This record gives sequence, structure tokens and C-alpha cells, in this order.
Amino acid sequence: MEPRTEQGFTLLEVMVALAIFATVSIALFSAIQHVAINSGNLAERTQATWIADNYLNELRSGMQPRTLGRQQRQVEFGGRNWWLFSEIEAAPDSRLLKVNLRVSAEQDPQRARQYSRAQLLGYIEANP
Repeated sequence: MEPRTEQGFTLLEVMVALAIFATVSIALFSAIQHVAINSGNLAERTQATWIADNYLNELRSGMQPRTLGRQQRQVEFGGRNWWLFSEIEAAPDSRLLKVNLRVSAEQDPQRARQYSRAQLLGYIEANP
């Protein structure tokens, strides 16, 4: 009678396979989490940039007053409230005004001044 040889995995082989699977799973989860966070941040920065660009175009077209100095206002865009900080000052060329815009998604205006999601610098005509 011939001895039977069992086919299958040993306990050590199963444990090594589980360790490899666990390591790959953790790495994959970390990569997915990183992509999700970056995607959310990118969407927020894109919306903030649109807000700043829209406001600069409103200044250029005369839809907003060209008041020298610093101003702040809340803007509703994309289903949420944003803080828009503008600073309009004379440019080196007397025919232009320098416009510095910052947009923040923070709710508190004090924190919003510190943490902006987008910043835009542009120039508009001083006397349209």
C-alpha cells in the first residue's frame, strides 16, 4: 500500500498569504483615502478660484463698485457660504487699480482672514 500525500496548504503558508493580503489592503486603503482627500481639496480650491475670478470680472464690467481699500463680504456659491476679502489700491500705472482677492471657506471671519483657499491678483481700469 502506498502512503497517501495530502494536497493543500500548511498553516505557515496560509499565515504568510494573510500577512501579504493585509499589507496590500492597508496600502490600498491609504492610497484611496489620499485620493479622496485631495479630490475634496481640489474641488474646494476650484470653487474658491471661480468666486475670485467672478468678482474680478464684476469689478471690470462695472457690476461692483471700485472702492479703494479693504472690504469683506460673504458669498453664497455651490451651496455653501464663502468669505471674499478684497483689497483695491492704486497701481504703479495711474490708469490701473491693483486688486488683491482672497477667498476662504471658513465660517468664522477671523479664521477666514488667516486661511484662504484661493488668492487672485489682478488689475482693472481706474476710470472705465
